[in-house]
Amino acid sequence: MNDDIETITELANRRQYFRVENKASVDIAPRADNQTAAECFELSPEFGLISEFQLLDVESKHLLRTLTDKDKNLGQFLKVMNKKLDALSRVLAMNNQQNSNDNIQTVNLSEGGLALKSESEYTKGQSVAIKLILLPSYSGLILEGDVLSCRGSQSPYEVHIAFTDISEAHQQLIARHIMRVQTQNRASTPTS
Repeated sequence: MNDDIETITELANRRQYFRVENKASVDIAPRADNQTAAECFELSPEFGLISEFQLLDVESKHLLRTLTDKDKNLGQFLKVMNKKLDALSRVLAMNNQQNSNDNIQTVNLSEGGLALKSESEYTKGQSVAIKLILLPSYSGLILEGDVLSCRGSQSPYEVHIAFTDISEAHQQLIARHIMRVQTQNRASTPTS
């Protein structure tokens, strides 16, 4: 972590990440050095299944494209099956999400980290676990991060967190979400 970087905007600019403001369900918990992020939360089996589906989807995109080039019918069939799994995953996520509606807020998200409002105060450099559900896709991620800064004299605090040890698959999932949101925002913005 670079001590000069205190906000997610500075992190995104330094590393040339795209970022977006979007609704998400976020839980943050302090994390000890010997703990994984998943150990910091009580996770339902559904959440684990949803996360696994999404990671497998990211990992299989290239294979599906290659297969579709060789056999269009098989590729189309597999795309339909993937849409079925996505629909099932969304239903599971919506049922799982009903417990987390209190945690929905607007966050500033990039592949490198996020900024959010928090009722709890954190210290610069503190290790945290992040349970992040991106909306409206209900993509669920369990991530580790370090606090870049915590601003404000009272609750809610503005907390900026840099992701640490993020897998390439999680980074791609966040990047796809950001591109999807930016595309939707452009489509809904009237042109003059």
